[in-house]
Amino acid sequence: MASILSLIQSIAASKSEPLMKFDVPNTTFGDAFFAQSGIRIEGTYGISSPYLQFWFDCTLVLVIDVIFGLIISSILYYYVLPKNLKQTAMSNSNVYVLGFGVIIPCCYLLPYALIDATGIQNSVVRFTLSAPMVFYAFRCVEAMCGFVPPVVTSSPLDYAIYYATPTEFMFDRKSGQRVMATLHDIRRSLIGATKTLITNLILMSLFSSYNYEPFQSMNAREESLSSIRDYLDMKHLGNCFITAMMFQQLVGLFGSVAALVIQITTGYRAVESMRNPVMEATSPSDFWGRRWNVAVHGALKRGVFKPVRKFSSSFVAALMAFIASGLFHEYLVHLTVMYNKEPRVADDNVCNALNTDYKPQLGSNMAFFAWNGVIMVTEKLLGRNRVMQSFGSTLPRFMVVFLTIMTALPLAHWFGNPYIKQGLLCDFQEGYFFVTKIA
Repeated sequence: MASILSLIQSIAASKSEPLMKFDVPNTTFGDAFFAQSGIRIEGTYGISSPYLQFWFDCTLVLVIDVIFGLIISSILYYYVLPKNLKQTAMSNSNVYVLGFGVIIPCCYLLPYALIDATGIQNSVVRFTLSAPMVFYAFRCVEAMCGFVPPVVTSSPLDYAIYYATPTEFMFDRKSGQRVMATLHDIRRSLIGATKTLITNLILMSLFSSYNYEPFQSMNAREESLSSIRDYLDMKHLGNCFITAMMFQQLVGLFGSVAALVIQITTGYRAVESMRNPVMEATSPSDFWGRRWNVAVHGALKRGVFKPVRKFSSSFVAALMAFIASGLFHEYLVHLTVMYNKEPRVADDNVCNALNTDYKPQLGSNMAFFAWNGVIMVTEKLLGRNRVMQSFGSTLPRFMVVFLTIMTALPLAHWFGNPYIKQGLLCDFQEGYFFVTKIA
């Protein structure tokens, strides 16, 4: 019992000192590869312990998010939803003034006020605070434009559950009703969340000591990429692949846990947020529309695509959805890793490879999603061509997956650099047991 208490005290007391240390000796196996790539296996390693304050802060900001979401859902239900407009004196113009002039600005500005008031520095806690607010803003737009799923408007409680939870519920395509979660669904979500957690721990243990850029590419060395050859360099692609996998697993873990909690507490089935897009997507539209962060896709579809589609073409609506995605990611970058951030100090036990001189710039996330919007439109145009259809059907599946991921992978650093080089993943490590290289 005493040893257990001492372990808990050590975990709560410090986020830096490893629980244990061990050495890995030098080996001649794979010397040529490791010398060329910049990876060094030998050294001193330790098992880093979770920092309990990290979990307390994340839980607290989530509670704040949910309370705010419940308040806004009540306002929307009684004053904005088209179904209830006949019961109020508000005109359509007043609805838009309320939404665009009050509710949406509050969604985006409240996290700044809370950061100013509390001095939150952990990037993951900041992300946890701000990401649900983005959902709330898009769901406010869908309410104003009449694209809320009808089944969730049957009562204030139903709408509050839908609005205040940053996940996507599963709806029956024929009846439009929400699908109820079975024990099998809950068990599958639990297994999925466990697998994602284990994958995260493995990836952190493998790559945290290199700040998730183990290969000495130009981007890893803080050099600009100036030619197509630089973007297709194998070291650069290797680092970009690790970036893609880390964000897939990180967002997937958040989505899996959120879906599991929602299914247990409400009984409604939630969709799987990440469907292994990096390894299984067979087209850009499959990647972004059906596999990558499905919850955000649903919010963008009802909050941007459908409202724009009412007045324009599907191509324009798709581009606007990607532009909106780029803009809210720029917002997340600014709030998460830039706004009122104190200078970072490299921690030998947590982020010993972090470049503390890096200064993130806005714009790269916008460029990344604008590029993928163009790719999506190009796919739609080429998909009508019989020659391209025939060519695509003759390729083996692994080649289709490879070509799909290559439409975005060379540019993945545009998305990942502000987060990774500013230590988002180092901050994420604070909540977990994992193996880290100390020296």
